[in-house]
Amino acid sequence: MKKFYFVLSFLLLFFCGSLYAQISVEYFGGAGRVSGSCALLKTEDMSIIVDCGNFYEEGGLPAYNDTIDKKLINADAMVLTHAHNDHSGKIPLLINAGYRGKIYCTEATRKLLFETFDDGWNHSDIKQKYFWSKNSRLNIEKIHKGVLTLHWYYDCRKNIKNIEDIDKRQSLNQLKTKYNIGMKLCKNCLKKELEKTQKYFIDVPYKDITELSEKVNFVLFDAGHITGSASVFFNIYDDGKIKKVVFSGDLGTGLSKITPDKDIIPKADYVFIENTYGSGTRDVSFSNYEVFQRAISNAIKDNKIVWIPSLSMHRTQKILYEIKQAQLKGLLNEDVPIYSLSPSSNGITKLYEKELKNPSSEKWFKDEVYEIGSFLPAKYITQKQKNEEFAVPCIIISASGMMNQGVSYSLLNKLLKLNNVEVFLVSYAAPQTPAGQLKKGTNTIKTKYGKMDVAAKINVFNIFSDHADSIELLRWLTNQDANTQLYLVHGEKDVLKKAQKNYKLKGFRNTKIAVIGEQVLK
Repeated sequence: MKKFYFVLSFLLLFFCGSLYAQISVEYFGGAGRVSGSCALLKTEDMSIIVDCGNFYEEGGLPAYNDTIDKKLINADAMVLTHAHNDHSGKIPLLINAGYRGKIYCTEATRKLLFETFDDGWNHSDIKQKYFWSKNSRLNIEKIHKGVLTLHWYYDCRKNIKNIEDIDKRQSLNQLKTKYNIGMKLCKNCLKKELEKTQKYFIDVPYKDITELSEKVNFVLFDAGHITGSASVFFNIYDDGKIKKVVFSGDLGTGLSKITPDKDIIPKADYVFIENTYGSGTRDVSFSNYEVFQRAISNAIKDNKIVWIPSLSMHRTQKILYEIKQAQLKGLLNEDVPIYSLSPSSNGITKLYEKELKNPSSEKWFKDEVYEIGSFLPAKYITQKQKNEEFAVPCIIISASGMMNQGVSYSLLNKLLKLNNVEVFLVSYAAPQTPAGQLKKGTNTIKTKYGKMDVAAKINVFNIFSDHADSIELLRWLTNQDANTQLYLVHGEKDVLKKAQKNYKLKGFRNTKIAVIGEQVLK
């Protein structure tokens, strides 16, 4: 009997050891949906996170951003593909929860990321033991006016009289619900938080080999999506063989006037590829930028307000660049006010301007952008107007592109009901969002204000998309063959199913759709 148990124990140890020696990938977001991109790559000697993004509500799926899996907290390293919130937004939560590994990305990604973190939005779901001035809270509750500042670093205590503490960790959103008053995070505390977070980041140039261990290294290739975006190519030495695993990140269209086109990656064994628009093609070309410029010009000549809800990062700067181009061509009068109303957008624009004035060793933009020397059009205005009384005609650029939060959401009730307004939709929009509803051509949309009749003219421009369509995705796969195992991620379920059929028709017989919680490659 003892011999039987000994043999059984040996077999179990051998079997488990074999499993451990093999690599695996598990998705925690961005699989079967667009947002929340996050994968965990496990090898024989380490585990590596690829992206750690926030979720947003899409297709009836919730946005849960206040929890983080222990497997991620205990990971050895992270590689970040780019700075968009749906790929990076949970990093503050991850570090706050105890992650202590390094975070590798391009220099541009790091700088963009901390520009977005600076407004504190990514910290609102983190639970802290906050304290504040009780006198301020009582006064705000009494007069129903003002915003309470929350602190969590000890340095701020000496400056506050009549301190009120909470006895357990809570998030900013939880406290807002509990007290039903306006609240914001302390700038000083947030600065200390970001200084702590900065220490984890390591800048990595494109195409350099970065060693993570004796058995794992990676190379970043330009993904052509936004400034600093990258695809990650892992070389993993496993049982005497090299396994090559690629995570595409988000891939660009090849039609950007600002950033270079994406690199075509070398041959790999496994490729995890984004498919936001992987099931179809878009009939767009560089000539569509001219169409956009003339459409704005015509609307302004008709004495209208042009409203452009846009993503704050990279998309707004692309819009500003086209407006500047229209002015340089004489299509747009330089006296027309250009209101850029998102603080985060304006912060990123300043960062882009700084790069143009003092280029990094690894340039962020195409040479022609550096030659022009600025993204800023004439009469560029960043302060919000009193009572939102805008000059007519004018151009208004606001975040978000889906019109479901931020300045865009606050402008809905004012601008959509006016017939002297033209809305230019330039971003991806989930179907249930205001922008998503408008894209369907409806004359009535549902918002928190209730049902709203739309009098404004709606224009849709797909040229500004930063995501590759099916043709561009196949071009990116030029060096792959029928033996390459494709895993489809970052797309809605129906899009992924159509894309899977398309890849198989093109010869990629080993094509699967990644599922959250499922381990593959093991």
